[in-house]
Amino acid sequence: MASESSYLRAKLVVTALAVCLVVSILVSVQREDRPIPVSADATQVAATVNAQWRSMAEHHVSAKLMELQAHEVADRIAQTPSLAVAAADAMPREDSSHGAESALAELIAEPHTSQTIRRVFDGLDVNVAMWIAAAFPSAVGNLTGVGYRERIAANRIRVAAEAEKSRSMPSPQRPWTETVRKPRPDLAKMLADDTQLIYFDPDENSGKGAWVELRGSLARAQHVGVLVPGGSAFLVGENFTRYSARAGSFVSEARGDLAMLVWAAAPFPSGWVQEMSPSWSQHAAAELTDFMGDLQYRVSRGTDVTLAGHSYGGAIVGLAEKYGAPADSVLHIASAGAGYGVDSVEDYPRPCRTRYAMMAPGDPISYVQDIPHFTGVGHGVAPMDLEGTQRLTTGYLPDSPLARDDVNRTLGSQGIEGKRIEGFHAHSEVFIKKSDAWRNILAVLTGQAPQLHDGHPPVSQACR
Repeated sequence: MASESSYLRAKLVVTALAVCLVVSILVSVQREDRPIPVSADATQVAATVNAQWRSMAEHHVSAKLMELQAHEVADRIAQTPSLAVAAADAMPREDSSHGAESALAELIAEPHTSQTIRRVFDGLDVNVAMWIAAAFPSAVGNLTGVGYRERIAANRIRVAAEAEKSRSMPSPQRPWTETVRKPRPDLAKMLADDTQLIYFDPDENSGKGAWVELRGSLARAQHVGVLVPGGSAFLVGENFTRYSARAGSFVSEARGDLAMLVWAAAPFPSGWVQEMSPSWSQHAAAELTDFMGDLQYRVSRGTDVTLAGHSYGGAIVGLAEKYGAPADSVLHIASAGAGYGVDSVEDYPRPCRTRYAMMAPGDPISYVQDIPHFTGVGHGVAPMDLEGTQRLTTGYLPDSPLARDDVNRTLGSQGIEGKRIEGFHAHSEVFIKKSDAWRNILAVLTGQAPQLHDGHPPVSQACR
């Protein structure tokens, strides 16, 4: 009886294995290729995508578009609102009949490191990578590790889709709502200006948006600056335009030698009460550190990178330093602090890194500096007092009534031409083009000698 029972169990096991084998064969027949775990072999994933990209793209792009070059397809989709909306809604599916598409789906769905993503996309033919950006812009537009060329193309499609969607608003049909609505002006301006967005999230910050913008060309630049804005760094509002113009003023003056990235790819606080808290900087600093690691890989050898933070952005930069963000030098511009919990350069992994700081007399940001971290608020020591920091002068505004501030008002109309940069408004006046402070920022960004204060904090014992 026992032997009969053993025989039956063995027969059931064999039958079950046979069924599993048949199912496996049927599944493999239905798919062009079995899904490849990204974590197993990034090189194999890239090879599969290179081999299968055309049949995969044909499922998502019309036959007419398939006749064009990859960059032409991305441009055509961005210029055609209906195509942009459809592309922005498309995502690679894990249950796709293409092994390439299912692998891409896993790459996006799973928490892979930016290094893994970079290995996959570095293994792709440049045209294949652009095809993926055109077919799945929402999948790759914000994916750290993907090339900037592809992310810019993908995010242009996504901006076009958001602009088109903004023309309609769900509501009861009434005669006075049937007229054609114009797209959101900020989105329309981004498209008109051909804004280069490395990151675009219209839903972040409770619908006010988050972004990273590139000004200039990384390929041409000998110097790269990353500028982290202060509080209320939202796409919706004046800060997107302001910081874009500020970065652009340095790029245009450097005549191709400098590229700037405005980094605001995280939730940001708004108002003095929220900006006292380090919680936003702690989250943002981790994201910025990952971004800086990827940027370091993308700049040309010999290109120096300066990480700069203004106002609350300085607190983010300080913590990013603490988290190990790579950069050749750090610049604090009217900064909220050197980072929560930072009392000395020895709290940084690289205590002897070149650091600069500027803060005009009477700048109100001083009220949130040097708050002891045991209180749970504040942003560490004042950067101007951090050991070894080189203090920059802020000086005077341009002595011309026709010179303009960074919201395009003439200095003469405000009676401030030639004025010393100090007091409440100094916090933003440091960015007025051709001012002494602006020239000093430009000097640091382009590797020139800035105008220094007479006194500086002593150098740390560890750096002597």
